[in-house]
Amino acid sequence: MRNFTVSFLTFLRRWSNCFLDLVFPKECHFCRKPSGEDGYICLECLERLSLQRNPSCLVCGAESTLLEGPDFICSDCLRSPPAYERAFIVARFENAIRDLIHTFKYRKGVWLTEDLVRYLSAVYKVKIAPLKPAIDLVVPVPMQARKKRARGYNQAELLARLFAKAEGLPYCASLLKRVNTGILSQTRLRRSERLKNAQASYVYSGKVSLNGKVILLIDDVMTTGATCNACAQHLRAAGAAAVYVLALARPLRP
Repeated sequence: MRNFTVSFLTFLRRWSNCFLDLVFPKECHFCRKPSGEDGYICLECLERLSLQRNPSCLVCGAESTLLEGPDFICSDCLRSPPAYERAFIVARFENAIRDLIHTFKYRKGVWLTEDLVRYLSAVYKVKIAPLKPAIDLVVPVPMQARKKRARGYNQAELLARLFAKAEGLPYCASLLKRVNTGILSQTRLRRSERLKNAQASYVYSGKVSLNGKVILLIDDVMTTGATCNACAQHLRAAGAAAVYVLALARPLRP
């Protein structure tokens, strides 16, 4: 009986969504034209997004402005290898992608979650899955409780939860905690300050045993990589065998 109820409710929800799309067609976030059944970005605008096109570091995923080879590893990673194995980035953080993420984060644009998760899933299938890392757990980069209350949600948490569901992977939102260091945001800190503050900003909750587990850490924007590296350090210290990072965007490396 329960299975029938779930199936019926699923059918009803899909039918309702189809009806609403017919009566009130979804508009593309950028051009305001009908975007079709899938999401809020039409195919024409999707092609204009600044996906990664330059050579990128094999470790941290940062794009370079120079003509690097296929085995390029940036000077930062050579000088100080991060605690995560590799980071994978969907797009360059500029223009349309930046507007999209800012709408998602700062303008209550949670309706964009499905579109953004599609991009994460595409990169996961093309770049991460072929490596066969056997992901045991999907974990979002946590947000400070006060900041989360003010915004109403943690954008990395929304992305990670829906991504894990779409890919059939286990998910845990409470594995890492963001603690108060007196600095609400790292966006205005210099790189050296970010690295120092990031390490003190996150702690392992101890709620799940990580011995030998492979973790996929999800974030929206990876800037210097200090946050993801700090999270990976705590996860590795708690026993994780490996940590991979998947983020929506990263600025072009100078």
